[in-house]
Amino acid sequence: MIDHPSLRSVSSGVPVSVTMDRTLRIKIIDACGMTCTFCHNEGTPVSADNHEDHAGEFGAAGRSGRVSIYLATNGARFTTAPVFPDGTFRAALTQLRDVLDFDEVHLTGGEPTLHPRLPQIVALSRSVGYKVSVTSNGENGVRILPGCAAAGLDHVNFSIFGTTAEELAQVQNFRYRSHSLAGRKIDALERSISLSLDLGLGARANVVIPNRHHVRRVYRLLEKYSPQLSIRVLSSLADGQESLDAIDQLLEELQAQPTEVTLNAGTSGFRVGYQLPDNRTLFVKHIRSLRLPQTCVGCRFNKGTNCHEGYYGVRLYRDPRGAFHVGVCIQRMDLCLPLEEFVTSNVCSEIRKLREQDYHDLTA
Repeated sequence: MIDHPSLRSVSSGVPVSVTMDRTLRIKIIDACGMTCTFCHNEGTPVSADNHEDHAGEFGAAGRSGRVSIYLATNGARFTTAPVFPDGTFRAALTQLRDVLDFDEVHLTGGEPTLHPRLPQIVALSRSVGYKVSVTSNGENGVRILPGCAAAGLDHVNFSIFGTTAEELAQVQNFRYRSHSLAGRKIDALERSISLSLDLGLGARANVVIPNRHHVRRVYRLLEKYSPQLSIRVLSSLADGQESLDAIDQLLEELQAQPTEVTLNAGTSGFRVGYQLPDNRTLFVKHIRSLRLPQTCVGCRFNKGTNCHEGYYGVRLYRDPRGAFHVGVCIQRMDLCLPLEEFVTSNVCSEIRKLREQDYHDLTA
C-alpha cells in the first residue's frame, strides 16, 4: 500500500484493487463559456487571448477573462486548435494505442461539449478500439450529448464548481461574476446531468474541496443526485493540508466508512470509496507522489509541494498548424514533444517501464 495521509485511517481489511493506467487525455477544443479563476487549461495558453506565433510571449490572462494558471512558468510553446475527426487524428490515436497500449480516451478542453463534431470524435475513437469518456461543465450537454451517446460515449465526468449561482459566481473572473449568468450555467448543468442519466450514460460529479467552507456543496449534491449520480470529491493540491482536513471533516460528519481502495499503476491519481449510513456511496480522489524516474529528476518543481500533479498521464494536443504534440506534465509544457518524435523517444519507453514497475510495487 502507498503512504498517503488519506489511507492512514483505512483498515487493513478494506479491499484494495490495482489496475494499469491505459488512458490518453485529449484536449479537443480550447473554447469555454466559463472563466474559473483556478483553471489550468490543460497547461496551454487560452487561444482566444494568444496568437500561435507569439511563443514565449503568451499571457496567462487576457480579454476573455479566462486563465491558465501554470502558463507563467510552464514553458508552453504552442496554442491549441480543435481536433477534427479525420485521418490525421485516427493515425495519432492508432500510433499511441500501439506504443503505449491505451484502451481509453478522456476528452477534455476547454469545454468539450462546445465542439460541434464531438459525436464524430467519439465515434472515430471507438472505431480505433478506445472506450471514450469526457469531462464537462455541462453548459452545452443538452444539445450535444444525445449524439455522443449514440456514438458510444461511455461516461461523463461533470465538473461542479458551484451548486448555487452564488457559489459559481464566486470562482469566476471578477468581470464575469454575475449571479444571473451563473444561474443560467447551473440550470444548463442540471439539465445535462438529468439528460445523461436518461440516456444511460455513466454520470459522475467531480467536486473539489479546497477548505471547510465547501463541505456543504457535497451535502447538497448528495441530497439532490445520490444514488443516481456517482459523486467524487477531489482534494485541492494548491490548498494542501487544509483541503485534506476539510475532506476528513466531511467524512466524519457523514459517518462514512471506507469500503474500497482503487490504485491505478502508472498514474498519480487514486481513489477511496466510502459507504454512508443510508447505504449511499461517496468516492474521494487523491494524488500520490509518483514521478517519471528520469524525466522528473532535477526538475525545479520536484521538491516538496511544488509539484502539484506528479506524473498523471499522457496528454495529446493539436496546434493551429495541424501538428499533434504529446505532453507529460501541465507544469512543464516545455517537455512536450511532436507526436512522431514522442513515439520513438526515451520518454515513451520510460512511461512503459514506470507502469510496469509501479504495478509490480503496488501488487507486491
